[in-house]
Amino acid sequence: MPEENEEVKKMEDRIAKLEAQQKQLKAKKRALRNRISQQNRKARTKRLIEKGAILEKFQGAGADKISADDSLTALVQLQNDFDSLKAFTSNVKYRKNNPDEPTRTVYDNWEEQKNQN
Repeated sequence: MPEENEEVKKMEDRIAKLEAQQKQLKAKKRALRNRISQQNRKARTKRLIEKGAILEKFQGAGADKISADDSLTALVQLQNDFDSLKAFTSNVKYRKNNPDEPTRTVYDNWEEQKNQN
């Protein structure tokens, strides 16, 4: 009977050690996840600063007086203007110099030139 008690005590000690190891592993896992989150936040902050600096550069000397809402409005308007111009130029076709040439639109030509550069 004392042998059984000793064996049970050893198993309980082993369980306690495993639980302690499990607790340590959970803490390490939590620390690693926190580090990943921190790195992701830093990378996002860096991207936002870089993109904001580029936008401010294009806004010119008075950029510090332009609000974020006005910047967003201007960008949306610019996108809308581009979409309108794209739709229009997608319907405007070049006159064929040679009947064997495929019909091309102004937009197709622009896009092809853009891709070549």
